[in-house]
Amino acid sequence: MSFYQAVAENGPTYCQGPNKIVECSSERLAGFTAADRADGIVYLDAHPGISVNTLRSLNAAVTNEDQPFKAINPTLDPFNVKNGFNPNGDSVYSMEFQDRYFRAQAARMNALIDKALGIKRRMAEGKYQPADDDSFVFYRNSARLSDVSTGVHRGTLNPAKLLKNDGTIVTQVVNSVRLPDPGSAEDDLLMGSGNAAGVKELRITSFLTANAIRASHSLDEIDWCSANDTTICAIREIHGPVLIAAMGAHYFIRDNELLFENGAMEDKDFIVIEGATHGGTGCTECTAVTGVDYSNARKNIYDYVANWTNGRF
Repeated sequence: MSFYQAVAENGPTYCQGPNKIVECSSERLAGFTAADRADGIVYLDAHPGISVNTLRSLNAAVTNEDQPFKAINPTLDPFNVKNGFNPNGDSVYSMEFQDRYFRAQAARMNALIDKALGIKRRMAEGKYQPADDDSFVFYRNSARLSDVSTGVHRGTLNPAKLLKNDGTIVTQVVNSVRLPDPGSAEDDLLMGSGNAAGVKELRITSFLTANAIRASHSLDEIDWCSANDTTICAIREIHGPVLIAAMGAHYFIRDNELLFENGAMEDKDFIVIEGATHGGTGCTECTAVTGVDYSNARKNIYDYVANWTNGRF
């Protein structure tokens, strides 16, 4: 959605340039007119892009892509209790471990990108078969620290609006009330499916265009515009009104705050919905822990969206 709007407002030059891992095609994106632009955009717990999600899910302990289940650096293993993993609850990782882990995730992603680009070059030189595309598979891709630790990507860095269950709005630093999922340790060893997929079965093209991004640190030092599917890169080039609503029982709160901070538009709003899951429902499991009722989360989301929309269109 963000990519579409950025191209609709700026043309194909938005997704072209020497910094791009893969440039988009002017021919395939020809024909956009002013009428194609959205009047406004509502982001409901928007993630930062498939490429970023892939980056943050890589198991940073893998040292050899040909032996992903054996060649493991134990000092970077996120599922090692010595590093802070808790198989029965919330994992607690030191800041030192987190920094090393996020930098190693970026290094692994960069190496995968270089491998894929190398294959593309050999294809162009006629030295690789098949000459058009090929499978690109990598393992151990269900190791996102924020899945197993509520202390990672905890919430906003700055005071933000929080829409409480009773409909009132307060301004404060907002932390997620999500619960940890130690099950990632098992998912990472299996093929899995959906969000629990421990294996990425892609093609060279689909990896480079939609699943790859350059970074030196998977949380804080990402080259947002090296990929074309990153929300933060796109929102820097979008100028229509935007509402950004983060769900308070998930781990995209800080990412949504970054969207707000990077938005180029003058008319932008950011709010966190108390106790809402990524799907928008109230988190009943969270209530059992916090003792706070979140049952009005979905109603609160759409009431707020309706009021925001009616005030502009």
